[in-house]
Amino acid sequence: MPAPFHRAILIATALALIAPAGGVRAKPLAGCSDACGNEAEPTLTAPTLVQPALLSGPNFRVVPEVEMRGYMAHFLIDTPYGPLTADSVDLLGVRVSEIPALEALDRASKTDAFAHALAERGRKTGAAVVNVFAHPIDTVIGLPAGVVRYLRKQLDTWGGRAQSLADQTARHAENRGDPYRAPEGPMTAARDVPVGEVPRDGTKNRAWYARAGSEASRETKRYLKYSQQRREMAKVLGVDPNSTNPILNEMLDSLAWAAVAGNFSAGAALGQIAGTPATVISESGRINQYVLEVEPEQLRETLDRRLHKLCSDDASIRSFLRRGGFSDTLRVALIDRLEQLQPQQGCNELVELAATTRGEVEARYLVDALMLIAQRVPSGSQGTLLVLGAAVAWRGDDEHLLLPLPVDYLTWSHDLGAFFDQPTFAVTDKSVLIGGEASITAQREIAARGWNQVTRASYAGAPAYAAGSFAPGTAGAP
Repeated sequence: MPAPFHRAILIATALALIAPAGGVRAKPLAGCSDACGNEAEPTLTAPTLVQPALLSGPNFRVVPEVEMRGYMAHFLIDTPYGPLTADSVDLLGVRVSEIPALEALDRASKTDAFAHALAERGRKTGAAVVNVFAHPIDTVIGLPAGVVRYLRKQLDTWGGRAQSLADQTARHAENRGDPYRAPEGPMTAARDVPVGEVPRDGTKNRAWYARAGSEASRETKRYLKYSQQRREMAKVLGVDPNSTNPILNEMLDSLAWAAVAGNFSAGAALGQIAGTPATVISESGRINQYVLEVEPEQLRETLDRRLHKLCSDDASIRSFLRRGGFSDTLRVALIDRLEQLQPQQGCNELVELAATTRGEVEARYLVDALMLIAQRVPSGSQGTLLVLGAAVAWRGDDEHLLLPLPVDYLTWSHDLGAFFDQPTFAVTDKSVLIGGEASITAQREIAARGWNQVTRASYAGAPAYAAGSFAPGTAGAP
């Protein structure tokens, strides 16, 4: 087990020893007392949050202590292949569903076909990634902030949307598996360094697209083969080719490049290993087959046409298809829900907001928000999407207001109070749909503002929350 994860285990154990009985430990809020009106986000025990099937199983174990960050649970997962994190209950289900794929790829790397190709590739390129357990992306760029900014009165923006966390991580990840491919290039959204120019760090641009003539053409074909090999393996395994799981990505990348170098079918070789298809525990882990079948550029052309039937802002659509925290898989999911709802207004604003998402957790929040709405809007009824700062709401043709909050655990704060006090919410017929749970204080304050409340609000593909609810005096209730 890597040393950093040993430290995480020790920290979690220490937290467990000092936590009061009942499975919850409230973290102090710096510079604030109870009188300030801000609840500290608690540390909960994992069994109070999620179903037992997601806590332990073959080749994984979830650390019992779970911190809440920005209304989302932050899980640590111990696996034989390295430590993993999941920044929401939704993502925990996805990560657990990917464990069988890690096992299958581990076995595949030791079979004759892949092992020989990996060894040959290592001799040819020297610096090539031949150890599928190297984990080159083993650090997190900043701490996950959950979705706290979505529940503020105004959306906090930042300069340079291309510098968002998702884009930084994507650029870093683009260099996976091939030592001569620079992160920024014509197949990515980041094209800061024109071909032939020296990058800002002064190093020589060694990417294949910066070379001339037939060599560039040859490398383009190799990249397309690599992309196809990667999707074929993902299809065999039943996993998302756009997953943000760093260990899964490194394994897929290394074996895909090895298959290209060895001139054999990665999917066929992987398919010969018994038991490779992943058993998906969470509905959220099931993959849209269309994403697995088509080339990324072809997929985006299709998504562009679908969006133009719903939205009219070309710039926002282009930005959404290339930036932010949405993978192609999540883009398909968002557009599917938009087509189901057919909003009379609000599509442009939603797509613009989606393009500013900072990572997968925020992207999934928007998809799940639309899922919560779609579960309760009768087929054929009309309504309007409301984007207020970063909040997403739905006003039906009957004037009923639906506010979806697909969070794991909602605590009360001044920001949340200001959010609920905005003029748009000053209506009598309104309901708030909370995906997970809310503290007693949060429930009381929301009720005082005239909202009907639903906690553990169900929808297709909802996270696998633990059965029952927190209540005063029960284990896990802050």
